[in-house]
Amino acid sequence: MVKNGEFFVIKDMKQRGMTITQISNELGRDRKTIRKWLKESEAKIYKRKPSNRCILDPFKTYIRQRMQEGCLNAIVLLDEIKEQGCSGGITTLGLFMNPIRPTVVSKATERFETPPGKQAQVDWGTFRVDWMGQKKRIYAFVMVLGYSRMMYVEFTENEKLETLMGCHTRAMEYFEGITETCLCDNMKTVVIGQDERGQVIWNERFARLATHHGFILQRCRPYRARTKGKVENGVAYIRKNFWPRIRTFNGLNDLNQQVRHWLDTVTNVRMHGTTHEMPSKRLRKETLKRANPIPYEYVERHTRKVSNDSLVSYQGNRYSVPFQYIGYLVHIQDEKNGVLRFFYDNTLITEHVKASDGLYHVAVNNKHFEGIRKTNGQMVPKPLPRLVSDSTPEVIQRSLSVYEALTDEEVKLQ
Repeated sequence: MVKNGEFFVIKDMKQRGMTITQISNELGRDRKTIRKWLKESEAKIYKRKPSNRCILDPFKTYIRQRMQEGCLNAIVLLDEIKEQGCSGGITTLGLFMNPIRPTVVSKATERFETPPGKQAQVDWGTFRVDWMGQKKRIYAFVMVLGYSRMMYVEFTENEKLETLMGCHTRAMEYFEGITETCLCDNMKTVVIGQDERGQVIWNERFARLATHHGFILQRCRPYRARTKGKVENGVAYIRKNFWPRIRTFNGLNDLNQQVRHWLDTVTNVRMHGTTHEMPSKRLRKETLKRANPIPYEYVERHTRKVSNDSLVSYQGNRYSVPFQYIGYLVHIQDEKNGVLRFFYDNTLITEHVKASDGLYHVAVNNKHFEGIRKTNGQMVPKPLPRLVSDSTPEVIQRSLSVYEALTDEEVKLQ
């Protein structure tokens, strides 16, 4: 393509008497091109060819809005805009997001790998939610198996010792076992202090839980939180990949159901960036120890009497239990994760989702009332007197002459 500068050079050469062949040889252009431009009276105005419409244009406003809300994970946003009909890929989205993405600076650290079945790492993450118009803090218990990178997550009301022990128990159930050691942070609920030799003093109840299930407690070196970098990365991954997906939830139980779905369909079945294997497949090589099948009572149970309407009161709300336990004392175990468990004589009789939006709620399971009344709801008919035949033996009546004849006959025989 001849540029405007060459156009004026061609015109000047022609005015100085040079032939088309001479101009062509001098500029290295084809003679047809020179002849064509000599016919033009003036240089053409250059117009930039309009670029094709970007495939992300209909979704850019949504992407900017989600990034302002704190969702900076391109994978999460790609999933969301694909649901809206976008056919673009991660590269196109990344090129759009990178210029407006805030810069994150991280310190380098040395990676430490553990053999199969050796270590699990535990940590808490803190998240803020809009709880009925008020900002509230909730907590995420996170356990990551060091070798396979399998992750367990559970959202709770607090970080208390009983809650921590319950989370450990349910994590072992999820993994179907436990590692030889469990690396914990220097949380006050677990580490009481250290003795004169510098040895850690563990909370007695937590240490008994570890002994009961057969794993060894280890603590993270003070001021060296990165020694448990796998679970630290796990908490960060939850913030980047799971938390931006959550727009609404109706309680901790619902939130835990959503995070369980995410664990089973995303994080534990993805190709891990470090191991280059799926955590769920790598779990088969973990050779975990089986936890003690005998339950460990890690939380205080609250005793309540079952009322005549088969309901039990707890924290201003009422929950149904099977009607067979009316008048009996039952025990309520609050898991602090949105679930209440009801026991009678150490036997689980029912579970309920814990009410999270105020007082005076009644949670009812209709199966608990089956057998009290007719299932069709109709009244039982009142008894009515029924006429029956007389059961007294019938007496035959005869005239007196019959008896006199019998008497005369008897005298004659004598």
